[in-house]
Amino acid sequence: MNTPPQRVRVARLQDTQLDGVVAVDAACKQQLHRAGVPATEEPVRGLAGVAKLTRLHNVLVADADGVVAGYAAWRDESPGVAYLEELAVKPELQRHGIAEKLLDAVRGEARAVSLPVLLTRMWSKNAAGKALLEKAGFTPLASHASERVTQWKEEQEAAEGHGVAKDGQVVMAQSLL
Repeated sequence: MNTPPQRVRVARLQDTQLDGVVAVDAACKQQLHRAGVPATEEPVRGLAGVAKLTRLHNVLVADADGVVAGYAAWRDESPGVAYLEELAVKPELQRHGIAEKLLDAVRGEARAVSLPVLLTRMWSKNAAGKALLEKAGFTPLASHASERVTQWKEEQEAAEGHGVAKDGQVVMAQSLL
C-alpha cells in the first residue's frame, strides 16, 4: 500500500497545475477503460479538453505534498442544482481521502450559492467510484424526489432526447441542505 500524503490542499485550478491535471485525467480514464468503459464514451481530455472544462465549470485541484493528486469539476445547472462533471484522483493516491477532500470542497462551494443538491453520472462498471460516492452520502437519483431534481431530470431528458444517463451509467445525488 502506498504511503498516504502528509498534506493535502484543495484550491482552484492554477495554470501551473494544468499538466498535472491532464496526467491525472489520462491515468483515471485508462483505469475506466480497463474496467470496461469504452474509450469512445470516456475519452482522455488532454490539455485542450481541460482548458475547455474551465470555461463552464469550477475546477478544484487537490495538491498532495506538492504534487497534483486529483481534481473535481462542477457547475451550477438549471433549475439550480450542482452537477459534478468529474472527480478524479491519481490511481496510486486513491484510498487516502483525497477524493473526499475534493468532494467536501465542491459541496462547500455549492452550499455557498444555496444549491440544494449535488448530482453526478457514473459508470456502473466503476465499482470503486460507486462505493466512494455511496460512502460520501450519494444515493441513486430515484431516491431524490425533490422538485428541483425532478425538473433537472426532465430538462436533461428533453435536451438529450433519451434518459438522463447513457447506457451503463447511473445518476447519483446527494442533498446539500
